[in-house]
Amino acid sequence: MLIGDIHGDLDALNFVMGMREELGCKNMLFLGDYVDRGLQGTEVLIKLFRLKLKEPQNIFLLRGNHETVDMNIYYGFFEEIGFDRGFLLNVSRTYDRLPVAAVISGHTFCVHGGINGTKSVDTITKEGAFPYLWNDPSKRPGISNSSRGSTVKEFGPDIVDGFLKTNGLKRIVRGHTALRTGYEWWFDGKLLSLFSCPDYVGLGNAAAFALLSKEELKIITFTNRSQ
Repeated sequence: MLIGDIHGDLDALNFVMGMREELGCKNMLFLGDYVDRGLQGTEVLIKLFRLKLKEPQNIFLLRGNHETVDMNIYYGFFEEIGFDRGFLLNVSRTYDRLPVAAVISGHTFCVHGGINGTKSVDTITKEGAFPYLWNDPSKRPGISNSSRGSTVKEFGPDIVDGFLKTNGLKRIVRGHTALRTGYEWWFDGKLLSLFSCPDYVGLGNAAAFALLSKEELKIITFTNRSQ
């Protein structure tokens, strides 16, 4: 199972966990953004961290752009924990241990945000994580500026093609973007965006997660925690 942004929605996480059991899925990979803008970020983190400790070989937690202290201070999690700076700093130490990206079975590259060029995945470092947490796909070719800010970039179809070719991969799966249907395909199926928080900040959107089996993806959508 591949799961997109949760953003403090414990009901959404519980629904996905229930679907895991119902569908008999062994492995789960979360694409980041577990807190902020939702009301139960603490509960979401605790549940995910406990699950990771219980099933370290089956549960994979990637880092999103909201797994940073600066974002937590401005977008809700710091307030949720009663402005407890010590607690937030302790949580941030766990953030620092989360991987930036993952490759599944040599064919699917998973990341929260995106890519910043056609380089080998072996060049990705935690120190250089920013573009992988923040960047977005675009129909424009090349690397272009983003409305998210001067340091954030967008990457076009030619960049995706080059990245996949360099690394011998089939596709990219990422989160980071709220979507009306919970998912969106880009570039003739070479990139999939997932968002797993329904009715995000009152937008009324659906949510989605993906099942990956034998290199094929199946999308499952849900609204208001019901399939």
